[in-house]
Amino acid sequence: MADTLTIHGLTARCRLGVTDEEQANPQEIRIDLELAIDAAKTAQRDDVNEAVDYARLVTVVKELVEGHAYRLMETMAEDIAALIIQEFPTPEVEVKVTKRALPGIESAMVEITRNR
Repeated sequence: MADTLTIHGLTARCRLGVTDEEQANPQEIRIDLELAIDAAKTAQRDDVNEAVDYARLVTVVKELVEGHAYRLMETMAEDIAALIIQEFPTPEVEVKVTKRALPGIESAMVEITRNR
């Protein structure tokens, strides 16, 4: 990716995990996104309508993950990537999903990259 729009630390409360406790109790997760964009084209026109609306991006991703129960971070990451590719003008997206997973580790993370 040459030009990117990056969202760091999008937080959401959702049901994510394989145990009954994880499914019963929403937990906070972190999502990081990196979208390939054409910054030169957008900057040349200086028109917000040519840019990725990152407020909408954050909203639709939060609605997706907060509205579904997931067992695996991999499934969540795939759903997020598919939504972004479908809804936003980007040829490529990188999605990172991070959660607290086990005692003794700070977090676990899945990172995927998907193309249009």
